[in-house]
Amino acid sequence: HKIPTPSGGGISFVMLGVLGNLLIGNFIPIYCLPLASIGFLDDIRGIPAVLRYFFQVLTVLALIIFSSFREIASIYFSGPIYAFIFIIVLILSTGIINFCNFIDGIDGLLISCMVSVFVTFIIMGDISLLPIIGACLGFLIWNWHPAKIFMGDVGSTFLGAVYVGYVLDSTDFSTAIAKLLLLTPILADCIFCILRRLINGQNIFAAHKLHLYQRLNQAGWSHSEVTIIYCSSFLVLSLSYIFLGLAGLILSSI
Repeated sequence: HKIPTPSGGGISFVMLGVLGNLLIGNFIPIYCLPLASIGFLDDIRGIPAVLRYFFQVLTVLALIIFSSFREIASIYFSGPIYAFIFIIVLILSTGIINFCNFIDGIDGLLISCMVSVFVTFIIMGDISLLPIIGACLGFLIWNWHPAKIFMGDVGSTFLGAVYVGYVLDSTDFSTAIAKLLLLTPILADCIFCILRRLINGQNIFAAHKLHLYQRLNQAGWSHSEVTIIYCSSFLVLSLSYIFLGLAGLILSSI
């Protein structure tokens, strides 16, 4: 961007989403509020990465403790296996939060993708996401290319944490897997990018512009074109699950 653009605009849908869910008695977004607060401070003056990750871990721990995952996992696993599963879920969940942050690199991309996922969650029964979807759609008007405002870490980490919270609060494992696979375009972009950089001997913790969406943009695709193609991928996954079930979603994800 050649024109200075304000960041931290995600505070708008964070506050509206939290307030809306508080009124209807759903607490998943409330558990994500401390992480959003750290993200907002990071947007203003910068926060050490270690402190940011510490709050990500605390947020995921809260989401796990107050979700259905802990009870369902305890039925099938116990002892060291349960502890191992717990650690894997913790690492994966914080990874997803960071992946959402990584994907927020061009106008309208992350907000459009997460709205697509959340709408599918509503079809699956998570109607408490309506306040967040409404607030995100209002923000999308200003974030579409050319963006008038960016969501910043306050928005991207919040959306990632809310997504994780609804996955963990699934009523069974098959539903949780389905919700996880609905995020395949973002997961695949980030995971394959990390693997490629590892294979090429690059520092995976250093800043870069090698994500698929960034490479498409550098190759001449506009912000809007990249965003639309990603949203189209999410639409295919959503329709696959709605009409073909989990098996169809798995095939489409592959």
